[in-house]
Amino acid sequence: MKKRIALTVLAVTMIATLLTVQIVTVGEAGSLYKGKPPTKTPRLMPGEGGSSGCGQTPPTAIGQTETLSIVFDSLNRSYNVHLPPSYDPNTPLSLVLNFHGYGGNPEEQENVTSLMSEHADDTGYIVVYPAAYPFDDGDGGFVYTWNDLACNNSPGPLGPICAFSAYSYPQHPCATDECEYCGCQDDVGFVNALLDEVEANYCIDTGRVYVTGFSTGAMFVQRVGCALADRLAAIAPVHGALHTGYNCAPSTTLPIMEVWGSNDRIVPADGALSTDGYWYTLVDDVVDLWGASQGCDASATPYTTVSDGTRNWTCIQRANCAAGAEVVSCSWRGPHWWPKNKQGNFGAEAIWEFFSKHSK
Repeated sequence: MKKRIALTVLAVTMIATLLTVQIVTVGEAGSLYKGKPPTKTPRLMPGEGGSSGCGQTPPTAIGQTETLSIVFDSLNRSYNVHLPPSYDPNTPLSLVLNFHGYGGNPEEQENVTSLMSEHADDTGYIVVYPAAYPFDDGDGGFVYTWNDLACNNSPGPLGPICAFSAYSYPQHPCATDECEYCGCQDDVGFVNALLDEVEANYCIDTGRVYVTGFSTGAMFVQRVGCALADRLAAIAPVHGALHTGYNCAPSTTLPIMEVWGSNDRIVPADGALSTDGYWYTLVDDVVDLWGASQGCDASATPYTTVSDGTRNWTCIQRANCAAGAEVVSCSWRGPHWWPKNKQGNFGAEAIWEFFSKHSK
């Protein structure tokens, strides 16, 4: 999976120099929102849903993306913050954490993979792109990936997470099995501390904190959703599910939109062995378990989004969930890549529409 992703990113980066991706602005003619803008975030102050960072001068420039760092568990961790041009330190905005995949980085996730900062500028929310903590690959380079508590725990409850023929990836010194490919740092704890840091430095609507990510970043999003559901309003993993045997769901209310590609063989949605020899949870199993945790109907029904029909984008839901939750699964005709095309970022459009419906 990870080697294939690196090659895919290289190819897409070359293509990106030749193509200009156009993002449809809300309210313009032909808007994907069909003239109906998302609900505006209400004005909140500390104690009313606005974070302690409200009223303070932000540590990074408005309308720009800049890098900051935080020390957690004696490790120096970094993250990029993008503030939209509309940022006002006295008006709380929604926050989206966006996690990169294996071998990726915040810059790549922002500018090549998700293109989410452009969408945030048009729509008016803050994006934070955390960086995974690297380890030496043994060949003069470094591996950047997230500890989702499955990638370093093989064999798992259902056996090894990879096949005997699996590609051999660089391993962290904490590895105890040939299938393992990530480190053992506490990444969930890092995210919890990062949220504290961001909410202290920026004016955040703490009832509208969302999480998305791609590939191994999406796998980590599911883990974060299970562990930190009390801090989040909704999550949207894109092309990633935890390894077989490690499926999870939260014990409290948390809406999810699971996004997958019908042509993705790097993280197959149908549970088939991936091209690099790893096993992942079926998307249906993720949605079934999550739906059960949210008190939803067991059967699937259609779910409408702004991106319906684009590259065969289609969604279903487990309806009638308790406490206003939604459990949604969206597929599109695409490989292991973020759902977008020359006409727009239809993946980000659908995800933001979903996020905008939910708050704590």
